[in-house]
Amino acid sequence: MPKTKSKDGIEQIVAKAFAHPLRVQILIILNERVSSPNLLAQELDQSLNLVAYHVRVLEKYDCIELVDTKQRRGATEHFYRATRRQFLSDAEWSRMPEVLRPAISGAILKSVFQDIEDAVRSGTLDQVEDLHLSRTPMVVDKQGWSDVATLMDTTLDRLLEIQTESSERIANGDEAGILSKVEMLHFKSPDPEATADEDEATEVDTATTSE
Repeated sequence: MPKTKSKDGIEQIVAKAFAHPLRVQILIILNERVSSPNLLAQELDQSLNLVAYHVRVLEKYDCIELVDTKQRRGATEHFYRATRRQFLSDAEWSRMPEVLRPAISGAILKSVFQDIEDAVRSGTLDQVEDLHLSRTPMVVDKQGWSDVATLMDTTLDRLLEIQTESSERIANGDEAGILSKVEMLHFKSPDPEATADEDEATEVDTATTSE
């Protein structure tokens, strides 16, 4: 009987696959479209050798798969697509070493900011009447924090269901697809007074340096 990976084993593998911010960026792109190491290197402004290495790591951990090859100038260009989403479950995130977490978060936030910048620049952000933009500062207890986290997970699951349902209707030729981005954030916020003190200290340091 073939061996199956345990849940803990899968989580450890995924944590290793996400252990570099460049791999997260690559996975984000390959979730949206098929691409090759060469094209990824150009888009991410990284060396081809470096990108190709991280692509191999993602393939090793079954996060992406080869879907096509093309001959280009006597060489074979390999094209990949993602086989898993570019986010981590709570269990997978808990296994991620704390020293790596800021870089992973930064890679995802970079894509979020780029999505928004592209939409603003192109004018698509305000093209529809039923867009959603909201910012909701909250003060919650531990139960409230847990409730929000559960709500976010449930919403994400429903978003993926909606994507599947939409893809089926589009495939049937019912209507053309609408490119859409949903960015969800829920994080612990710093104390406003502490932030203000840090800003004031920074202003003093800047003034002292400029004298």
